[in-house]
Amino acid sequence: MGSTRKGRDIHAALRKKGFQYDSTGDHVYYFFGETSVRTKMSHGMMGMSVGAPLLSQMARQLHLTNSQFLDLIDCSMDEGGYLAILLEQGFDLA
Repeated sequence: MGSTRKGRDIHAALRKKGFQYDSTGDHVYYFFGETSVRTKMSHGMMGMSVGAPLLSQMARQLHLTNSQFLDLIDCSMDEGGYLAILLEQGFDLA
């Protein structure tokens, strides 16, 4: 995953895909519905480029490969596509 993405773009993409967020602390926490799927990003990253190590960590936390995560935040994967991946992995989304 040799690229970067802007923190604001990641935030907007996750919100568009149905993630709720809590920004009361020193990080912004993203939650996907009633599942245990969650990730976080520092407030300071909102205006900065997010590098490959953090993108990779966020991908793992969201149960995606690096390329799937980039598809999610670049909007070539929609919420339905993400749900399908979680269902394939055995998540109970009911």
